[in-house]
Amino acid sequence: MIWVMVQFASTILLAVASGFAAMCAGRVCLAPTTGKMASRLRTSLVLICIGGLILFVKLAATVQLAATAGWIVVEDKAVAQLPMLLIPAAAVLWCSIPAAKAIRADIRAAAGAPKEPPSPQARLSAAEPLWAFPVCLAYIGALLSVIQQFFIAEWPLPVGKILAVWAVFAAWTCLLWIELRNRHRRLANSGVPEQGTRAARLYRKGGAVLAAASVLVIWYVLGAQASRVPDRMSMAGDGHAGGHARHAAAAAQPVSVAELTGPRSALPDRYFYLEAQKTMVTLPSGEQREAWTFNGELPGPELRVKEGELVEVALYNRDVDAGVTIHWHGIDVPNAEDGVAGLTQDAVMPEQLHIYRFVADEAGTYWYHSHHQSSRQVQMGLYGVIIVEPDEAPAQPAVDLTVMLHDWQTENGTTVTLGGPDRLRRVKAEPGTPVRLRFVNAGNLPASVYISGVPFRVTAIDGADLHEPGDLTGARLELAAGGRYDVTFVMPETAVGVARRGGPFAQDSGALVLSPADEGLPPDAAADSVFDPASYGTPAAAKFGPDTRYDRHYTLVFDNRLGFYNGKFNFVQTINGRVFPDAPMFMVREGELVKMTLANRGFEDHPMHLHGHHIQVLSRNGKAVTGSPWIADTLNVAPGERYEVAFEADNPGIWMDHCHNLDHAAVGMSAHVAYEGYYSPYEIGGATVNQPE
Repeated sequence: MIWVMVQFASTILLAVASGFAAMCAGRVCLAPTTGKMASRLRTSLVLICIGGLILFVKLAATVQLAATAGWIVVEDKAVAQLPMLLIPAAAVLWCSIPAAKAIRADIRAAAGAPKEPPSPQARLSAAEPLWAFPVCLAYIGALLSVIQQFFIAEWPLPVGKILAVWAVFAAWTCLLWIELRNRHRRLANSGVPEQGTRAARLYRKGGAVLAAASVLVIWYVLGAQASRVPDRMSMAGDGHAGGHARHAAAAAQPVSVAELTGPRSALPDRYFYLEAQKTMVTLPSGEQREAWTFNGELPGPELRVKEGELVEVALYNRDVDAGVTIHWHGIDVPNAEDGVAGLTQDAVMPEQLHIYRFVADEAGTYWYHSHHQSSRQVQMGLYGVIIVEPDEAPAQPAVDLTVMLHDWQTENGTTVTLGGPDRLRRVKAEPGTPVRLRFVNAGNLPASVYISGVPFRVTAIDGADLHEPGDLTGARLELAAGGRYDVTFVMPETAVGVARRGGPFAQDSGALVLSPADEGLPPDAAADSVFDPASYGTPAAAKFGPDTRYDRHYTLVFDNRLGFYNGKFNFVQTINGRVFPDAPMFMVREGELVKMTLANRGFEDHPMHLHGHHIQVLSRNGKAVTGSPWIADTLNVAPGERYEVAFEADNPGIWMDHCHNLDHAAVGMSAHVAYEGYYSPYEIGGATVNQPE
């Protein structure tokens, strides 16, 4: 991640440094005195050196990223940016530096007082295009690199747009050369620099500003209008790359996803009633806020079922005006039970009831949340945990505790973790008792967890057990947004602590302490390493291996760029350079084995969540997973990382594949995996009740 941030920061800093260097270099010949000319020359050279250092750092970061994550992560920088930066840099070394020496020699040869006007020869040397032209050219290249960095974020590399940027670079270069050559000729003929009257300079600058403002206004209006999502459309519509799932159907008569339900006739083994409602809650700080809750609880009720049981959940919306749904995050339910408004059902409006039915066929830790306006509704409190217990009970009694990690932004700007109070929370556990802590990250960002006072094991990720997990001490856990870790240990005779941040435990630390009695504090929360699932545990038989032959292979490249989304200028999050509804539709057939490459070229984490399936992580940054098979439903792809994952297309329907930083999904980072032969009868848009993100 650090090299990605260095690469982005160096792009901006290089544009700033080269801009000031170009301004100073162009004004050396206009200096009114010899001393001022020498000062401007020195400043230009210092800024050139600073720009060269920044360029070296950017080049080093690009090489490092290519070596660790591969060509796909740096392709746009290497092809579109570096040539526009390295060519002017070479010209500066070849032309500008020798020219600067000649200018300095002419200044010294004049031997005039610092406050006297420069000699005609010194002024003519300073106006020589071979001095200022490469420096100004470096600024042009740096400025266009910034434009490419923040406005062109596509994969595969858009050859047409890159050529257009290069055409602008070439045209600007020609105009700059002509202007500097003409200025040199005018100075050679008159001996006096032509700066024009103050009124003429203001007129030229005002005209340039007005022209630029007019172009920006036209661009803004047209861009905002073109980005508007239709008022009514299918989430699996023709706007997706790959075509409409209905038209791609292999069968003569496509099947509606509404028909892909759980068992409808059998009596349920477990029944739950969840009522979505507005509730006033009092935060530990004393602030009262409106929350949207299930059954008035925050988080919602913990649902516990047995593996293999038929589960029925009745969702009733009392008064959440926008409507609600429930998505069973991590449980591979039939498509119609997935709870995505506008794709698998319509949003449940106030005073409406919706029934979900599915078989809980995989033991593990999962969670549920609204998938309608989810970037807002999850943050407001519409979430809870669902635990599928093994059909055989544990041999020993155990402390089995869910720890939900979720942050609430309060009115005074502070963040409150809703999974527990902001004061010390104590749980009693007898020495020798097996303890299981189920961590669930219901936030938008990766969450750190520190465990002190006992060796522990990570026994499951996203509900999937790990093979032969080993003891960990002093390792920090990093949970992807939407991800889960199950941690187990045997309770010692002393206190055990769990914290979100490192440091000492205190009564107001917002941490969790397990102890034989309600007293004592564990050692300070600290970590000397970060838990790495790729090398943890031991290998075991898995569905996918190095010899697996795949039926399909897709590549997803994540990036950030400035642009418009649904009429608003935003920092949009892209998949292959596109945003929903133009993001890719990945077509599969039932029974196929699918491999995906996930690469993050941006500077933000993207926890990618594929609905209805679990993926097996094959490699990270080109290195194969060496520990236990790593099975997940939410995989955090950090900046500068590249993963290879695989899954079996064994759950028909149309499934969201989106970033579970729900703010990112809300500005376009949503794609779909669609099975051939299926379509969705539901619609989204402002003219409907459905807004899935």
